[in-house]
Amino acid sequence: MNNRIVGVIAGTPVDTRMGVDFMESKGISAAGYPVSATPEEQSALQILSPQKLTEKVREVLREIKGRGIDTVMVYCNSMSAAVDMEKLALEEEMKIITPFTAYRRIAAECSLVGLMAANNQSAAGIERVLQRVNPKCDVLGIGALPLVVEIEKGTAPNEIVEKFALKNIMEFFTANRVGVIILGCTHFPYLQRELEKLTDRRIVDPAELMYESILSVL
Repeated sequence: MNNRIVGVIAGTPVDTRMGVDFMESKGISAAGYPVSATPEEQSALQILSPQKLTEKVREVLREIKGRGIDTVMVYCNSMSAAVDMEKLALEEEMKIITPFTAYRRIAAECSLVGLMAANNQSAAGIERVLQRVNPKCDVLGIGALPLVVEIEKGTAPNEIVEKFALKNIMEFFTANRVGVIILGCTHFPYLQRELEKLTDRRIVDPAELMYESILSVL
């Protein structure tokens, strides 16, 4: 197996490219494999057809494995919530790192978390992971697929923040004294610098923690 190349699976070509770029910025070669064409298509699969999505992911995993790659990063929070990646990793005999790997670490540190996710199924999945690790970790969360759509269009971060009144969301999290704000969608680091101007809370991009996990298995 080629242990120095990471397969990147994500929902659309845009977030797949983001994942590949992130890995390559860390000096790790990566190959991208999108599962859907648009955010709307991906969201519909996650919410309405999770079994179909699981089989699509399985097909992609087998394609990746056929190319001699045995380590995969799932650069999509909502897909990780809809598909049992741990089960697929066992069945396909591959190493699969997801954002949920990072959330298990965050849960041990916090009793109250602010969460921005692509949809509410993703938010629920992240909350489930956090509370399995730490039942006392409460989550204040929102699901906002329109943010993903705007990011894929290339709309400027400051325009998105203004259009969707994200200042109000940051003020809500700050007023409730959350320990961290999780960017629970791999598109959302696109907004991170603008969001950091609006709160003194720590904003967490799980990609950095996934990178640490990948280093441990390569």
